[in-house]
Amino acid sequence: MAIKFSNINLEVLDLTTNATPDIFVNQNGITFSKRVLEDLNYPQNVQYCNDPAHSVFAIRVCKSNEAKAVSFSKPRAEQTNTLGCNNKNLHDVIAALIPDYQPKKRYKVVGEYDAENRVIYYDMSAAEVSEFRAVKD
Repeated sequence: MAIKFSNINLEVLDLTTNATPDIFVNQNGITFSKRVLEDLNYPQNVQYCNDPAHSVFAIRVCKSNEAKAVSFSKPRAEQTNTLGCNNKNLHDVIAALIPDYQPKKRYKVVGEYDAENRVIYYDMSAAEVSEFRAVKD
């Protein structure tokens, strides 16, 4: 069978982003997947939000002059590494939302992006132990 190259419509694969906006929680802090940055368009500032009654954590894009705004990302061209946060206060709030949280485990939580409001929501009750970088008990 001969291939007619004129009929092929190639699309470039983007191998640098994850399929979902994940966060990873371990005893040292929180790591955000590249997709979080992509979906939120590399925001300079965000607000971290939670709803303890529903075990929801959220990241909302905001301006630097809004209440409780925190620095988040560098511009796309400058953000070369994955983004992490080692803030103990944030970690403690997020860990408290994970059912049966164990500090020596690593958890993965898949987010849902709300493009209209530029917010990513995480149902922390759906956190799964991630064996990617297993830590010895």
